Amino acid sequence: MISQCLIAMPQVSPAARRALSEAGSDIRTGLVSLMIPAALLYLALYALVKKKTGVFVMLDWMAIFAFAANGTLVVLECSVARSLQLFAVAIGTMKALDFYARRKSPPKYTDPNPPSDSIIALLLFTELRYESFTPNYLRTAPALAQLESDTTAEYVCYQKRDLKGGKQVFTTFGKRVASLQTPGRKAPHRFSEAFDLVIHAAFFLATQFLFPLSNPTVQAIQILLAIYVIWESLQLLLRYKTSPPLFGPVYTASSLASFWSETWHTAFASPCRSLAYDPLRRHLPAKYGVPQSFAKGVGIIASFSLMGLFHAYSLAPVLPLDGILRIIAFFLLNGIGTVIETAIWGRNAHWGKALLAWTFEIVIASWTVEGLSLPKGLQNISWDSICNVGGVKRG
Repeated sequence: MISQCLIAMPQVSPAARRALSEAGSDIRTGLVSLMIPAALLYLALYALVKKKTGVFVMLDWMAIFAFAANGTLVVLECSVARSLQLFAVAIGTMKALDFYARRKSPPKYTDPNPPSDSIIALLLFTELRYESFTPNYLRTAPALAQLESDTTAEYVCYQKRDLKGGKQVFTTFGKRVASLQTPGRKAPHRFSEAFDLVIHAAFFLATQFLFPLSNPTVQAIQILLAIYVIWESLQLLLRYKTSPPLFGPVYTASSLASFWSETWHTAFASPCRSLAYDPLRRHLPAKYGVPQSFAKGVGIIASFSLMGLFHAYSLAPVLPLDGILRIIAFFLLNGIGTVIETAIWGRNAHWGKALLAWTFEIVIASWTVEGLSLPKGLQNISWDSICNVGGVKRG
């Protein structure tokens, strides 16, 4: 009886071992090849911290071209390793462009007793959400309980330098600072990230056994939960001691806007704002007399479109063309849906708003999944084809 309840894990065949070995080898090659653009980006950020703007601009563009060259010239044969490489290239490029756009007013370190400039540059390099700096775009997650108020909070994290055994030890302290109250929304609440991770992982495993794996809606929910579990696990392992939560509980989302700005991770909020949202929000009214509300809507759609292109570029090695186009459409439709939702309800909470948001999200996610050619469940993963995901021909 017990054996029937266990996950049927496939045996690792010699072909699978060879494929996994090739994937590991390609991942190592990719990491080594990314050292040059990563080093250039770090040096650029160090120059920015030193307020040497001219040097920063030169090194930053060198980093951008180095990332582009890496993605073009260093073509890994294993499709999964190639996809991870392109994710790194895209993230590095967006970070470099983000800081170039913000070079005149870069994020400020929040502690009145900052560490060395090299450490500040390292924090800028490693933090996707810039939680040790201000401004940042961290958002509290929706609450589980009653409707009270909507609090948009910015977090600052302080780095305290201690000397222990001759070594510099950095301890991070979190502090929530600004809040904007909007009536009729859920108040933020504190929750255990670790416990919440266990809940979502349990839901993910439940979908493996209790629902038909061939159903695209079930697959869409599995992908949502898998992304949550993977990212949240990395967050708990690699974050600073008191970094704010990366995700909120998925089941608390009450609208498209709250899902994407509060519940889901905001790891790429900064480049979305500096490269898409803010330029359109500012320049369309100033240059063309476009109403501010319309310009904001265009900026939101542009931000989602940027994320669509980001995911399409990174996932191209493991997806067919139809899947890539559906990924782009998924983000574009979410942007349009968010703008329409905000135009109708604003920030006000309503059960109809939540129902339509979840229905909309599930429908377009299910449609997107139908074009991705994914294995149906964990037990159907073909490990011996791990380097040929998506039918990509290897050299």
